[in-house]
Amino acid sequence: MNIRFKSLAALSALALSVGMATPSWGESPAEFYKGKTVTLLVGAAPGGGYATYASLLARHIGRHIPGKPTIVAKNMPGAGSLKALTMLYNRSPKDGTVFGAIYKGTLIEPLVGTRGVQYETLKLNFVGSVSTVPKVCFSWHTTGITKFSDLQEKQMITAGSGATSSIFQYATVVRNLLGAKLKVIGGYKGSAASLLALERGEVTGMCGLGWSSLSTQRSHWIKEKKITILTQIAQKPDPELVKMGVPEIWEFIKDENAKKAMQLIVYPPDRPYVLPPGVPADRVAAMQKAFMDTMSDPKFLAEAKKAKVAIYPTSGPDMKEILTEIYKSDPKVVELAKAALSRKGTIKCKEVTDAKYCRSKKKKKKKKKEGS
Repeated sequence: MNIRFKSLAALSALALSVGMATPSWGESPAEFYKGKTVTLLVGAAPGGGYATYASLLARHIGRHIPGKPTIVAKNMPGAGSLKALTMLYNRSPKDGTVFGAIYKGTLIEPLVGTRGVQYETLKLNFVGSVSTVPKVCFSWHTTGITKFSDLQEKQMITAGSGATSSIFQYATVVRNLLGAKLKVIGGYKGSAASLLALERGEVTGMCGLGWSSLSTQRSHWIKEKKITILTQIAQKPDPELVKMGVPEIWEFIKDENAKKAMQLIVYPPDRPYVLPPGVPADRVAAMQKAFMDTMSDPKFLAEAKKAKVAIYPTSGPDMKEILTEIYKSDPKVVELAKAALSRKGTIKCKEVTDAKYCRSKKKKKKKKKEGS
């Protein structure tokens, strides 16, 4: 009896010491987040659409998280958000103090990618998606390409970023699945650099850029008819693009399985925000609620309107449901999607001598001065 009593006492003391050693034990989300800094890891370069949305969210979501923590956005571009997501999934704290803004392509990469990744999509905690806007394919006015069918006869050189970026994936899919004559150059440092490359004549078009990004960042191109929008790629057509007479990509896909493969690639929610696996459920729920509360915050919406960015949110639980269904896709459709996303035939920046705005271009080393 005495030995048993001592053992119980020792266990109680151990439990008490563990509880004292881990101050987050039993804390509510408000208690945990109070006074803390939460990092928003942005898997995109500054200046593009993803970074714009992420900065906007970072300025407002903190008011809606219990405890009102400070939110700091940090850009980590690389490999179409794969660098940021790999960091988030494997090396970031699993306590809710780090979440990520990633390209939608990373969400299906484990399913349709041709190379291994170090994460499992359905193990992520989904915070929400800020906007599912249509992507567009467009040509520069000097190309003579004025309608989508022209791509069957004339070549268009397009700028792509990382392998899971939309401006790389969508161009590749349109080429492989629909037979469009697109010469895809991968490795540009985000959409901002790609748009600059188009303006300077390095490329002659783009495919997969968000309509909201194009219409805000280069609205004068549209007004001055420097570009022709060839098609819109989205789950639902955009009313403004419909009014402009821009056809949907679905009009050009006749095979039913090809259409399903395209849907697999297009339907994941755009501009997603995620937490790593292992974050306590109550903090995940708090972040999900804070996200959706931000989406209806008048101050947030006013700033979004001023910045001319569209807000069409998807909740975290709805994201999980959509992606769960996508991961149940028919293997035949998955294989067709893999083939559509094949990078065979794409060109890397370093293979193009005059691609000044590609990130893969190596900088010349400065010669050391004598005596240094």
